[in-house]
Amino acid sequence: MWLLSPLACLSIVAIAAGLAALLAQLAIRGGPVDIPRDRGAHKSPTPTSGGLAVMAASGLAIAFGVLELHAHVPQTGLWLFGFAALAGLSGAIDDVLDLPAKARLLFQIILCAGFASLYPVHELILAPGLTLAVPFPLGVLAATAWLVLGLNAINFMDGSNGLAIGTQAVCLLIYAGFVLAFGSQPVSMLGGVLLVFLATGGAFAGLLPFNLPLNRVFQGDAGSLFGGALVTGGALVLSRHEIASIWLGGFLLAPLLVDVLLTLVWRAQRKRNLFEAHKDHLYQQWLIHRDPDHGRLALKIWGLCALSCAIGTGARLIGITTGVELRFAALCLVVAALCYGWFRIRKTLTA
Repeated sequence: MWLLSPLACLSIVAIAAGLAALLAQLAIRGGPVDIPRDRGAHKSPTPTSGGLAVMAASGLAIAFGVLELHAHVPQTGLWLFGFAALAGLSGAIDDVLDLPAKARLLFQIILCAGFASLYPVHELILAPGLTLAVPFPLGVLAATAWLVLGLNAINFMDGSNGLAIGTQAVCLLIYAGFVLAFGSQPVSMLGGVLLVFLATGGAFAGLLPFNLPLNRVFQGDAGSLFGGALVTGGALVLSRHEIASIWLGGFLLAPLLVDVLLTLVWRAQRKRNLFEAHKDHLYQQWLIHRDPDHGRLALKIWGLCALSCAIGTGARLIGITTGVELRFAALCLVVAALCYGWFRIRKTLTA
């Protein structure tokens, strides 16, 4: 068997979750604290280094898998985890120093371009019989744009307890499920990738209760950028190994991406500073004007992400059984429906 056994998979998730829960206590007792600000949704000073607990727990769980379960982590797993770790460490520095937005963006572009050069977009499957081959330079550019967009989408949406952390855990564990369901390559290629997804997904799940409902710690930019890099980079890795198309990441993050992109357009139309922190996202306006409960909002967003992924998976299964490729068309319909909902809810909240 080239994949980890079911018991080993559950063990990695449980160990990572337990370690994250333990290390979260250190984050709660020390480290930087986020002081309430006008753009924030919290009312009292809250520790904000939960993301470092997730990163440490993930690394320790991966080490356990290598040493005790004899899992092999090839270059693919190392590159993905290293890319995410660098993104997370840059977020940790920002949590302490509050770096300028343009400097953060420049570093992200450079980091994402480096990873994109290893895992560029090589083809776009658009419709039955219509597959667009992407030249290497354009593939790197497209992958870089996807990574930067996804990183910041998750970071921007990390303003409500549980929303981003839970979404990251769901996405990474779904990726692990895709490796188990559709992977067909030897252990030297996919066993380590599976290990990374299980460890990181479990670690985010372990941190989640301390963020929602306990409200005791935030993941900070360290956690949102670490998780964002794993989710966006993971889509490129799965596409490279033909486990999923690049559209899988779009399905999973569609609810977040729609809110982020339409909010940017909304602010640009009103000539507002796009690099300035604000509370104009739809989820923020929902908390202010409709329902202040973070838990109910998080459940809605998790449900939308899961439903979107289910639609994409259904389109994948239809393609396997009938040979009719529907994933891109299905993604377009999902995005259109989310856009319609965004405008409708925004109009209601404004009224």
